[in-house]
This record gives sequence, structure tokens and C-alpha cells, in this order.
Amino acid sequence: MICVLSPERVVIGGGVMHRPGLLELVRGQVVGLMNGYLDAPVFGDGISGFVTAPALGPRAGVLGALALAASA
Repeated sequence: MICVLSPERVVIGGGVMHRPGLLELVRGQVVGLMNGYLDAPVFGDGISGFVTAPALGPRAGVLGALALAASA
């Protein structure tokens, strides 16, 4: 999906992401699955900025729903 969609960032949130160490495991899997296919700094040391948790933390879903309702 990363190669097809070329996202600037992958944001992973939700209740399951509260488990300690899970985000780091996901980042490691992304780097492993890419296996050097793309020569981009984001798949090396910059992975923490590419695969990240939502900046709004656990409030992201609620605030997103409010923003969507306000624009409707």
C-alpha cells in the first residue's frame, strides 16, 4: 500500500495502540517489509516520523467526528 498510495505519513491510533511497544513493532515490520525497496530516509532513521500515533492522541476520533459534523 505504501508503494501504491505513496502516503506522506501513516497514522495508527485506536485503543489497541495503547499497548506499550506496539508502535515500535509496527515500525520495525514496515522497515522489514520494505526491505530496502525504496531508498528513502523515511525507511531508516526517519521511520518514527512516517509511522506515527495521532497528534491528538485518544481524542483524535472524537475531534474528527466533531469537525466532520461542523462542516456538514
